[in-house]
Amino acid sequence: MNSMKEQMMAANEVGADGIPVFNMFVKSGKTGGSIWYPCGSFKGDERTKALVESMKGGFLSGMAKNQLDNGVKNSLFDSQKQLVESITRSYPQLRKSRDDLKWGYKITANGLSDEQKEINEVVPEKQSGNFFDNISNMFNN
Repeated sequence: MNSMKEQMMAANEVGADGIPVFNMFVKSGKTGGSIWYPCGSFKGDERTKALVESMKGGFLSGMAKNQLDNGVKNSLFDSQKQLVESITRSYPQLRKSRDDLKWGYKITANGLSDEQKEINEVVPEKQSGNFFDNISNMFNN
């Protein structure tokens, strides 16, 4: 039992490679739903590492944050049905809110500000375009 807990804790930490970890959370969207429940985590890749580095500050930091949000929104949208089933089994108190869940993620990476370490609420939806498309759109509008 202890080794399983240790494995779960290790999965939420940044490794020597500096690749960020994204911890997913869910809460009830109904009034009074203020408790965020952990519902999974995944390790990023080199691209997300670069986006997190850009997000820390400097030119286009807001654009990098939007790209990270969009990636999480896409992932949630693609697997929302399965996630809801799994979450409502794990957290029976969320069953009545299954159609009104709020989603969030927290980035675990080296060098983030306290504000950047907070849970970012997102709405699952299909996003189009990529980072460079968004830059182009920003200057064309």
